[in-house]
Amino acid sequence: MTQRRGIDLLRQGWPFALLCLAASSEGWITDTWPQAGSTLASETAACALAAALSFGLAFLKPKARPTRLSTSSTAWGGALILVGPAIGLFLMSSLGPANRVLALALTPVVVAVAEAALGTQEQGLSARSLWPGLAAVSGLLLVLPEPSLASPLNDAALLLAPLLTGIGCTLFRRHTLDAMDATTTFAGGCLLFGLGTVVQSALQHTLPVPDFAAVAIDLVLTLLSILALQRLTATQYVSRYVLVPLVILLLSLLQVHETITARSVTCAVLLAGAAISLLRQSDRRKDEPLNVVIG
Repeated sequence: MTQRRGIDLLRQGWPFALLCLAASSEGWITDTWPQAGSTLASETAACALAAALSFGLAFLKPKARPTRLSTSSTAWGGALILVGPAIGLFLMSSLGPANRVLALALTPVVVAVAEAALGTQEQGLSARSLWPGLAAVSGLLLVLPEPSLASPLNDAALLLAPLLTGIGCTLFRRHTLDAMDATTTFAGGCLLFGLGTVVQSALQHTLPVPDFAAVAIDLVLTLLSILALQRLTATQYVSRYVLVPLVILLLSLLQVHETITARSVTCAVLLAGAAISLLRQSDRRKDEPLNVVIG
């Protein structure tokens, strides 16, 4: 029984573990190779490749056709998951990595409110579902500079990043998943990123050519994001926005011992507590149990 539980846990958790590892390494890679940084063009290409790959897998393993309502809400919810963290690219804002981390740390709060509003939880909104996101932001504010509110575009990106991502996660996990849901999700993301690329190109009078390294990184993160969310609840999935900063912080503390301060230790404790709480919140939806439909 214990061995079977361990196998099930590994089957559910491997995409999420790889996602957190890849996301934690992304900053180091882009610092070393700036050309590998994500752009609207690279995101468009990554979503197109992911849609083609997902369609091929779904064709090989056909499932029952989903309802039109389920497909629509799941697809656009998945597209928001991909677009939300990259909203700064659409707005052409100067939102830095630190501000982006702070903004996305609020995503668990958005998920808690959205799930309560949509009635997908047996229990309504509670302090238990709100405190992890608030604790994570409080901890990060101890080690990161406060975001500047002087730029309207940056302000919009700070607001929209957790809002779009959290609502997208809730919509994606609202219905029982079908094999084609991932394909329509990637296609929706490709459409949104593609429109953003066209508008940005028209404004800048340039023809963007995505870098191969950027497309490869975006493709890996895109595929792992949807694979992970197919296997986890929305609340468990958004713990990535707490775990990734925690991993980066711990690595920096191990590499540069002089950075260990009371603030950094307190931040690590708050992030760890928030992540554990989010991961331990089991599926409390009113509909069917989670289904793993791809991979």
